[in-house]
Amino acid sequence: MKIKTIAIPIFFLLLFAIVLHAQEAVPFKIEEKLIYNTSFGIVNAGTFTMTLEDGGEIMGHPCYCIKTLSKTNPIFDFVYKIRDETESYWDNNKFVVRKFIKRISEGNWKQYRIHYYFPEDTTYYYVTYKKGGQTKKKSTSLADPQDTYTIIYWVRLQEFIVGDTLNLNISLDGDNHPVKLLVEKKEKLTTIFGDKECYKITPIIPKESQKKSSIVMDIWVTDDEYKIPVKLIIRIKYGNFTMFLKDAENTGLSINK
Repeated sequence: MKIKTIAIPIFFLLLFAIVLHAQEAVPFKIEEKLIYNTSFGIVNAGTFTMTLEDGGEIMGHPCYCIKTLSKTNPIFDFVYKIRDETESYWDNNKFVVRKFIKRISEGNWKQYRIHYYFPEDTTYYYVTYKKGGQTKKKSTSLADPQDTYTIIYWVRLQEFIVGDTLNLNISLDGDNHPVKLLVEKKEKLTTIFGDKECYKITPIIPKESQKKSSIVMDIWVTDDEYKIPVKLIIRIKYGNFTMFLKDAENTGLSINK
């Protein structure tokens, strides 16, 4: 009896240690904050901020909350004012999206969207709120769904070398996009952490999906244990938004002053 009494606490201590190690194994941590300068062509357009927070539980699943804010500067506001905010509730065990919120404020266009994901039975609900009421649509998702911004953190979890292809699924706005990401090459970039070797990762999207997808994003991540996204290029119909990391908090790397 004494052996069993001692063994039970040891078992739980070992289990706690395994869980703690698994949590520490991810290349990012709560309170990480990434701030980017955003340019549209040669014009300084504004800033893009991405933070990682504790998202609590969504339908019983512990989640990270990835928050973003896209904000044009006062000068660009005269051309086209943007104040877009998103919240991605990302399962911190299965690394799938559970809930995605987007508050759109672009020029005169205002809209509020919520997605509720049920990856276990590959369904999700897409709700749009705008003047005149709301619309709700039930869709079938692809396996292990991601949204626009969870893909950045998903990439950071992967092990890869140049030439590898990473496969993931985006389910968003009532559509599904199976996406292949090509680890295209390594480049040395001048970053806030100094000169860093970085992987350039480019999406390969089938033509039929390109017609539906409003965003195509190239990602540069540092070649180290943290895989910090130091550069992003978002390609839209009317041009490219290029984002360079200008400040960061709680990344694990020291900023060169």
